[in-house]
Amino acid sequence: MLNIANNLPLLQRQILKPRSAWQAPATRIPRRQSGWGKTSNPPPNTTNTASVTLPGGCKSSAKRGESAVMRCVAGVGLDTAGGWVDEYTELDDRRDLTTLPLPPIKTAKRVVIVRHGQSTWNAEGRIQGCSDLSVLTELGKAQAQTTQELLADENFDMLINSPLQRASETAEIVWNNREGPRKVMPVLREIDLFSFQGLMKGEGKSKFGDLYLDWQKKPWDFEIDGHAPVRELWYRASLAWRDILLSDDSCSTVLVVAHNAVNQALICSAVGLPPTHFRRLLQSNAATTVVDFQPSDESDGPPRVTLNKLNQSPDPPFRPDGAGRASKARLVLVRNGGTESTEAGLVIGRRDEACSAIGELLTEKTADLLRDLNFNVVVSSPLARAKRTSELLVNGRELVGNSSAPIQTWDELMAWEAGEWEMSSISEVRGGEFPKSGEPLEEFWARMGVAWNRLTDLVEKEETKVAVVSAHDMVLSGILGHCLGMGAESMSLFRHDLGSVTIIDFPDSPKAGKGVVRCANYSAHLGTWAVPVTRDDWEMVCGIDGCF
Repeated sequence: MLNIANNLPLLQRQILKPRSAWQAPATRIPRRQSGWGKTSNPPPNTTNTASVTLPGGCKSSAKRGESAVMRCVAGVGLDTAGGWVDEYTELDDRRDLTTLPLPPIKTAKRVVIVRHGQSTWNAEGRIQGCSDLSVLTELGKAQAQTTQELLADENFDMLINSPLQRASETAEIVWNNREGPRKVMPVLREIDLFSFQGLMKGEGKSKFGDLYLDWQKKPWDFEIDGHAPVRELWYRASLAWRDILLSDDSCSTVLVVAHNAVNQALICSAVGLPPTHFRRLLQSNAATTVVDFQPSDESDGPPRVTLNKLNQSPDPPFRPDGAGRASKARLVLVRNGGTESTEAGLVIGRRDEACSAIGELLTEKTADLLRDLNFNVVVSSPLARAKRTSELLVNGRELVGNSSAPIQTWDELMAWEAGEWEMSSISEVRGGEFPKSGEPLEEFWARMGVAWNRLTDLVEKEETKVAVVSAHDMVLSGILGHCLGMGAESMSLFRHDLGSVTIIDFPDSPKAGKGVVRCANYSAHLGTWAVPVTRDDWEMVCGIDGCF
């Protein structure tokens, strides 16, 4: 695989002063009386229950004996009069506690997270939780094989996977014949869903009523069988990070294979997002997510984190695959094509340069990815490289006979003003004091807020419900940060390679609901021009030393 890092010395990165490390809230998530917490329905074990003896001597106090019989015989878990008991009970990790901070690390680590391929229960529409009765379907095996091929040339030092067989099967396929240490980590099992495990999704409302609606509408607030599954999962993910990051220092790149919900908890807890963001960062079957960790400048400080890639799936990112709810509107964020100055490793800021030949090549590949996506409008930064990117995206649609789309130019999407850093070498100014002649971070962040509001207004309209945004890496990071309700410091968390695609879906009204990130920095379509997952230059990682 061609390493673009060796061909383009340093891709465009506008640079800011390093951010201070920050973590998830240091207090326990309060109960409903202070805004979160317990549902109005009592857990099934506390009221209206009847203890029944099931085949094999299993006892259940579940509200509905028939479904409890199926779960008990199937081995999904034992809902006894003394509480839920299964093989993971003794781990004592089902705790509704504060998410632990990331541990200090001595060396940089890259963690590549893969969700298992489609399972038999995925295909049936049955809730799995931490049960271990489903295996990969033939499609699931094919998905895992595709991911194995995408990662075939990548270097991994260690494999860590969930003990559940659908994850173990996927891990065997993706790891292939690599050598190196392997570890099974029970803390990486899927979310514990207790009495819901084994339930067909279509029968949830009829059998559990408001309790199932709580799981659908406010999962962070949802409680069942005396447990808070999502909040407990966040705590469990923070335990997992301690094991992963404190593994052998010689293992700089770790492959982790697990599940939908626990992967979400890993990613969110790493970047400081609370349980309210459950289902906001999607994980498709066999998709790849990359998270980078760099040691803090303070010896006992938590590492600096970059979400390098999110949900790079075997299929095109906008193709429905069962991950997430149907979208009513969509924003597609495209990083503009590069210029000769960005290829030379210079801070370009607002210098108005045209795309280079390589920049146009990468954009044409992105246009080919999006040609069948029915977008209604392209919104562009006013700079030449972004406008040219917009033109190529529209031309790609027209070449295959699809209708054209208008291009709008917005000043709010203008690149960050680099001041005296403009045309300086990135390596020379990295980590330096933010130039007073540059655009203040607070002003830039406020401008991105205006851009975000305009974009949500735009896709609220029926005639422009799918919009493509052609802009710069720091601009896209600002839009993503506003989408997730984060602060200005969040812009150092996200990476956007040249020609990459980030998709924000709106299952509800864009103005009333919250954006769901289907993928971020998606680059599989770039082929040999994609930045390799494990072998790109650390200097190119956005967020490291506050580099944009």
